[in-house]
Amino acid sequence: MDFYWVYDLPNWLFGLLTIAAFVAFSIIGLRISRRLVVRFFSQHSNNDVVSAYLAAVGVFYGITLGLISVGTYTNYSDADNTVSQEAASAGALFRDVSAYPEPTRSALRNQLKEYIRIVVDDVWPKQREGIVINYDIQQLNRINTTLLEFNPNTERDKIIHAETLDQFNNLLILNDMRLQSVQSGLPAIMYHVIIIGALLNIMVSWLFICENFRLHSVLNILMAALLGLLVYLIAAMDNPFRGAYSIQPDALEFVRDHIMND
Repeated sequence: MDFYWVYDLPNWLFGLLTIAAFVAFSIIGLRISRRLVVRFFSQHSNNDVVSAYLAAVGVFYGITLGLISVGTYTNYSDADNTVSQEAASAGALFRDVSAYPEPTRSALRNQLKEYIRIVVDDVWPKQREGIVINYDIQQLNRINTTLLEFNPNTERDKIIHAETLDQFNNLLILNDMRLQSVQSGLPAIMYHVIIIGALLNIMVSWLFICENFRLHSVLNILMAALLGLLVYLIAAMDNPFRGAYSIQPDALEFVRDHIMND
């Protein structure tokens, strides 16, 4: 089943629904299980045993969730860093081609400006939907053709051309890395472990026998809300180019507005 539709929701609504789902499971399950727990485990001394098991389960789940959270944030940061490097590479390439003779200089500068425009205005909105289009690749192919058609005559032009080709190859690599990150994310089995682990922690808490049912309910709500918040955090950072909490083309826009704006 495809759950990517959640990234189309506003960020606050996505988080609220995730927390509400865990809280609802906690309250409904507590009400259903309370009579059974009291009937079969009526001794209050069992709370010590349940507490020990809940602590053990919580430690194992907490370590797993922490590792997954760190890995997800690392992937998000790497993708964001790739965009920044792509923007920096495009800006450096724009400066390199400014040393070319006319008419090649104007042609390459205009093609690079068009590349940034395509990425920001055309490619990025599709990325947020998880769709990879090749408009930017087509524009890079046009730049590549212009570079290969240029024939340097002087030693100065040869040095500049070699540096430009090297910078252009770097831009190609970074563009490819960004496109590969568009549809990257945690495997489905990881989400199964995260969600089932959270539900198991909540279910263990149902085994406590508490005379004050209202207090027991409040504690379960707080625990479920915390687990739901952590699951939401991982889901929001996963798929770094999708949803409201996603990587923005700020670095590319900076290059367009401050470096290529002449």
